[in-house]
Amino acid sequence: MKETIELLNRAKKNKGQVFVCGNGGSASNAEHFTNDLFSRGIKAHCLNSNTAIITMIANDFGYEYIFSKQLELYSNPGDLVVLISCSGTSKNILEVLKGDYNFIKIFGGGGTYGDKESAHQTLLHKISESL
Repeated sequence: MKETIELLNRAKKNKGQVFVCGNGGSASNAEHFTNDLFSRGIKAHCLNSNTAIITMIANDFGYEYIFSKQLELYSNPGDLVVLISCSGTSKNILEVLKGDYNFIKIFGGGGTYGDKESAHQTLLHKISESL
C-alpha cells in the first residue's frame, strides 16, 4: 500500500493523470476511487464511465479494447493506470497490461466476488484517506 500511495502522490506532484478502470462491481469501485482521487487534487479519469465511447470501441474494435484504446489516445508517458479486478483475467484488463504504463493492480483476494469487491473497496478507501 505504501508504494501505491507514493505513486499516486508522485502523479499529483508531477501533474500526471491517473486512469482507473474495472468491470462489474469493480467498475463501481473504479468510479468511486476516481472521485476520491479527484477530490484530493489528482487528475483522475474513470475509463468505464463514458458509455458512448465504450460502446463505440466495443462495436468498432472489440470489447477487449474498451480501456486500452482510451489509454492510447488520452495517456501521456508517466501517467498511472489503476486496474481493479476480482479475477485479473478479463480480456479488456489483459489488453491494458500489454501497454507500457505505470500500473497499480488491485486484483483478487479471498472468498466470493462480493467478498473481493468489498475488500477492494476497503483498500481503496484506505489508500484515499492516506493521500
